[in-house]
Formats: sequence, structure tokens, C-alpha cells
Amino acid sequence: MNLKHNILNKKSYPILIILMMSLYNIGYSNELIKPWGFFAHKKINSMAIYTLPIEMITFYKRHQKEIENLSVLPDQRRYIMDNEASRHYIDIDRYKISDIHYTNWTEITKNIHQDSLMKHGIVPWHIPILYQQLKYAFIHLDTIKIIKLSAEMGHYIGDLHVPLHTTSNYDGQKTGQTGLHAFWESRIPEILNEALEEWVGPATFVTNVTKSIWDWVMESHTQVKILIDKEDKLNATFKQSKIYTFKKKRQRTTKEL
Repeated sequence: MNLKHNILNKKSYPILIILMMSLYNIGYSNELIKPWGFFAHKKINSMAIYTLPIEMITFYKRHQKEIENLSVLPDQRRYIMDNEASRHYIDIDRYKISDIHYTNWTEITKNIHQDSLMKHGIVPWHIPILYQQLKYAFIHLDTIKIIKLSAEMGHYIGDLHVPLHTTSNYDGQKTGQTGLHAFWESRIPEILNEALEEWVGPATFVTNVTKSIWDWVMESHTQVKILIDKEDKLNATFKQSKIYTFKKKRQRTTKEL
């Protein structure tokens, strides 16, 4: 990985939070089956770079390949780090919304035991922590950390914009729709690939990270029932023999929606 290029100047770091933000607002909107899929995470991170303002885009374009490749690191870590999986989702339906809405990690751990939080996912509390680490990396002109943290923030922000990352029915297993997670996050983006919009307009500045994250995750959660209902109706229009395909991945044959 070549990270020898000059860093952005210190005045640029407060804008970094916009790296992925506007892209996810366009509607590309726990055991997880490759959240958003490796393909989608790489594509979204890459597309997001081109929404950046002139003060930042040159730097990030130099490191586009690293931003893409590191976007899947959080998924790869899930197999070697016990607490990694909980950073990708939150089971909103397990909580009374007023008890958690707009809280940060320090506030929520005063009222709910950390083990319980980990069990039901911590993505809206984890991203602000990464954001603070990213600001610190910019202040200290640490290029390697800036690229790594930028890519990982893109991953987690992408995850919280997925309705199935906000519910305990994450794979449709509670409604007889097992396999829905991979269908929504991997198969559909791969099939649509070239049809996905490459330009979504310029990124917008986020003034309150915690509030914006909670707004996004709650908006995603409102789409859960819509997603479940639409898949159920779609499923009813096809014969069972037409619903599943068999695909070979990594020398294994898997059954997919």
C-alpha cells in the first residue's frame, strides 16, 4: 500500500465526515452475510470520493484503491475479533426508542450494560468514536490512519443505511424469508452494477455527527416493513423453482435467492 503522498492541510479535517454522507442519503437504501457485500462496499466508497469538495478530492483520488480495498476490512475482521460483528448493526426493535435515541456511547453505557448493547448491535454508537479518531488523525497528519479510518467509516455508515441492519429480523428468518439479507445486499447490487448512478451530486456537510447518524438509522428502520412486504409479494409471483439459483463462490456452491 503506497501512502507516501502529502497529506491534506489541517483546515480540511472537519469536512471529512462528508466523505460518505450524501451518497447514502439517496436510497441505496446478529449474524450478517457480508453486509452490503464486498462488491457494494467497494463501489460505494469509490463513488463517494467523487462527491467531495475540491479541498479533499485530490487527496482521496490518490488513495482511491486503498479506500476501496480497506472498505471490506471490517467484514474480514468479524472472523477474528469477538466484538466486531456488533459494530455493523443495531436491533432497534429490541429497545424503547426514547431510551436510546440521540445517545452517545458514554451516555448509553450508564443505563444499559455493555454486554446487552453488544448483543443487539452498536453501529450508531461506534461511528462517532471512529469520527473522533479520524479528526485526531487529521490533526496529526497521519495519512495511513486517515485512509484506513475513512474507508472503515464508509463501511459502517453504509451498513446503517441498510434496513436489515436495524432489525432482529435481519435475514427474514422471523417471517419465513431466510436468505433475504444476501439477496438485498449482495445479489441486487451485483446484478444492477452498471445501472447504479455514478454521480449523486456533491456531498453535504454534517454539523452534528451523532444526530445525523441516529436520523439515518431511524430512517432505515422505517423501511424494514416495506422491504419485507415487497419481497413477500415478489416471492408470491414466482414458482419456487424460479426463486433460487446455485452459485459457485470460493470453491463452494451456495443456494441464493
